[in-house]
Amino acid sequence: MLKYINVFMLTCTLLLAGCGQLKHAEIKGTLIPVDQNADAIQDQGMVSAVKPYADIAVKTANEVIGYTDEDLTPGRPESLLGNFFADVMLSYAQKHSTGRVDFAVTNPGGLRKPIHKGNIKVAHIYELMPFENALVVLDLKGDRVQALADSIAAHHGGPVAGIRFGINNRKAVNVTIAGAPLDAGKTYRVVANDYIAKGNDFYQELTKASSAEFFTVSLRAVILDWVKQETAKGNHIHATLDGRIYEEK
Repeated sequence: MLKYINVFMLTCTLLLAGCGQLKHAEIKGTLIPVDQNADAIQDQGMVSAVKPYADIAVKTANEVIGYTDEDLTPGRPESLLGNFFADVMLSYAQKHSTGRVDFAVTNPGGLRKPIHKGNIKVAHIYELMPFENALVVLDLKGDRVQALADSIAAHHGGPVAGIRFGINNRKAVNVTIAGAPLDAGKTYRVVANDYIAKGNDFYQELTKASSAEFFTVSLRAVILDWVKQETAKGNHIHATLDGRIYEEK
C-alpha cells in the first residue's frame, strides 16, 4: 500500500510542477505510531483509486530525457555535478532575469544524488533535487561577494559558476568574476536558491543583499527543462573541472 501512496505523492508533485504560478501552502500532519511487524490489510478501494495515478507517475519517472557520457559526482573544491548544476542555474538566470546576472552559487548539501553515466531519467533529477526550491537573483556589493567567497573557501569550496578563486589558509584569493578582478565597490548580481538566500548553511552573506528578484519556477523544473533542451539539440549532458575553485599552493 505504501508504494502506491508514495507514487501517488510523486504524481501530485509532477502534476503541480506543470501548473503555471506556484503557490505556498501550509501542510500540517499528525504522527501516527505504526507497528511495522503487524500484518497490513490493503484497502482495495484505495488501491484501485490510486493505481491509475501510480501508473502515470511510474511512466513519467522512467522517461529518458538525456544522456551523459560520464558520472556527474559531487565533491570539493569543485565537482562535475556541482559545475553542471551551477552552470544551468546561471544560464537560466541570465536568460530570464530582468537584468544581468554575474555568477551563481548553491549549497553542496542541496545536491542529493549523483547522476551516473548513461541515460538520464526524470526520476534521476528528482533524486538529485528533491526539494521545492526556486531561484533568486540578489544584488551584492563587491566586499560582500568577497566575504561570501571567503565563507565558501572556509568550507573547502562548493558549486559555483561565473566566479573563480583560489583557497589559501581557508580564505578566497584572486577572486574574479567573468574573468575580471573583483571590485569591492561594484554591485554584482548573483543567482542562488531561495534556501541559501535566507542565510542557511554557510551563506549568511546573501542576507545582506540590497535587492532580490524571485523566480516562481522550481529549480528542479529548470534542470529538467535544460536537460530536455540540450537533448533536443542532439547534445549529451557534459561537465568539466575547469579550476573555478582551486587550492592555491
